[in-house]
Amino acid sequence: MNLIAGNSSEIRIAIAGMGKMGGYHLNALQQLAAGVYEDYYKGNVNEYLSKIKIVGICDISPEKAKKDNIRSFSSAASMLKQISPDILIIAAPTETHLELAKMAIQNGVHTFVEKPIVAKSAQLNELINLAQEKGCRLMAGHIERYNPVSIKIVSLLKDKNPLTENYSFVRTQRHDSRIPDDIITDKVIHDLDLSLYFFGAIKKIKVNDYKLVDGKTYEISLSTEHQNGIKGNLFVSWLNNEEYKKREVQILQGGHKWKGDFVSKQLWVDDMEIKCQVNGMIKPANNQIKDELVDFIASCIEPLENIVPLLSMDEIIDSTKWLEEINLQIGKI
Repeated sequence: MNLIAGNSSEIRIAIAGMGKMGGYHLNALQQLAAGVYEDYYKGNVNEYLSKIKIVGICDISPEKAKKDNIRSFSSAASMLKQISPDILIIAAPTETHLELAKMAIQNGVHTFVEKPIVAKSAQLNELINLAQEKGCRLMAGHIERYNPVSIKIVSLLKDKNPLTENYSFVRTQRHDSRIPDDIITDKVIHDLDLSLYFFGAIKKIKVNDYKLVDGKTYEISLSTEHQNGIKGNLFVSWLNNEEYKKREVQILQGGHKWKGDFVSKQLWVDDMEIKCQVNGMIKPANNQIKDELVDFIASCIEPLENIVPLLSMDEIIDSTKWLEEINLQIGKI
């Protein structure tokens, strides 16, 4: 692995895609570069986060790419050639991820890709093999893993016996016209990943119902069964006229009802609120994008055993496989 030298004077980071998510990543990097840290960050963060330098932004829209004191580009190829970043953050539409990630990795650049890295297992395997060949880190951005509710649930589930009886995820909101992907790629992937994070490997998934708008999936209902026998349901919809975003999980565990709200970052067990604080890992009012970027940047400098990110490549492989299966069931592939 060609890690960034710990004694480097700069950690050069570029961003491909300056839409909504690209803006969030830029803001998070600017905070880190300004020294806005948390006490639970892993690794020797004080030694290297202050070295962050945002060296370039590219977007097909020249206006979006223009930011004060940062070089702008209309093409990723030109940006990679001219500024040679250590790390590239890809926050462009999913359909561009394969080409952009291949380009970065072939240039020896550690690559962080907004979820999903790609929508097909064969494409993911291609990128994994290329990253191994070039000695580069490759990681997906799954911000809900860094939600305090998620981390608290995992910490509680580790201590619980018997196993969870069942669970359900509900994620509804009005469609945002700025989102180029359909709901499976943009939203279902969150709860699919969390179901793997909470309950382990999935045995099978069934699409129960789905609705299309102008050829794009806007609503879908899924049922899951895990290798350990746990069963669950996922319901995700953009067919909601309300401004309110609902992002919840309910878990029936040993006769007790758990409810987690990923928007308010609150967790209840039998209607009693549980503090979403895990010492050394998270605090309730966290910035999830900052937290995942810190883990990735640290993993580009230190061995993984020092960092232990919340997401592994094996889990990314699993979620991509099931994402592909969902698309197959509704005839999208």
